[in-house]
Amino acid sequence: MDISDIILISQPIKLSADESKIPWDAPDFSQRMLDNHLSQEHDWASRKLAIIEQQVDWITQQLPANARVLDLGCGPGFYSQLLAQRGFHCTGVDFSPASIEYARQQSLAAGLNIEYQQQDVREYTPAQPFDFIMMTFGEINVFSATEARDLLRHCAQWLTPKGKLLVEVHDFAEIKRQGLAEPSWQRCPQGLFLANPHLLLTENIWDEEAQTSSTLFWAIEENGAVTRFGNQMTAWRDAEYQQLLTECGFHLPQRVDITAWPVSKTFEGKLFALLTHVSD
Repeated sequence: MDISDIILISQPIKLSADESKIPWDAPDFSQRMLDNHLSQEHDWASRKLAIIEQQVDWITQQLPANARVLDLGCGPGFYSQLLAQRGFHCTGVDFSPASIEYARQQSLAAGLNIEYQQQDVREYTPAQPFDFIMMTFGEINVFSATEARDLLRHCAQWLTPKGKLLVEVHDFAEIKRQGLAEPSWQRCPQGLFLANPHLLLTENIWDEEAQTSSTLFWAIEENGAVTRFGNQMTAWRDAEYQQLLTECGFHLPQRVDITAWPVSKTFEGKLFALLTHVSD
């Protein structure tokens, strides 16, 4: 691909079949992503540790003693490690090889018995049920409506009879805002998509019928080479989240108060947590 492909692209933009997800499992990409997870200078990849610790304190109050906890999209294992230190039995699943390797190393160094699996959460199958399953940071929104339903149905099957599900989701208006955002570009001496210096062009589109926000990224290197990436998110209104969860085998979810589940200033009004449990 070269610059002419960008100039001549037809409108509106469309993602190809393999562009709906950023390549989280690519080794180099996942290592650069891990660096952002570990940074305490910003919280767009993982929250700062002070916020995570407050959230873990609240999670602890929801759990019975010796509870088994599953963190889907666990990243570098921040939540799992803190929960394991409190005596819970934790499993973390993530698509990123660098994040899973880091999490395993941290668990080993701390003498904690945490199970980590580098796997697509859509393909994961546990051997035992859990008392608590969590998906944070809008993880569910990166999937299509069909994929989200399938995953949540699986979660209902994986929980113990009194098991709980915590799912942190994006506000509908925030995903729509992203889809309607104007095109932009920035200079990157290095960045998430490429380690080499490049310009990053970003273009968005909102599909009202599908309720999806699509983003195309073009990374343009000094020699003119262009690499294209894409990402798509599905938006759900509050009532649609409730319907989604009840259809998948859960009780009507409760929205967790912001004082109990802080999301940091970066994500105020953009992310919120829902707590529910499997239907009787």
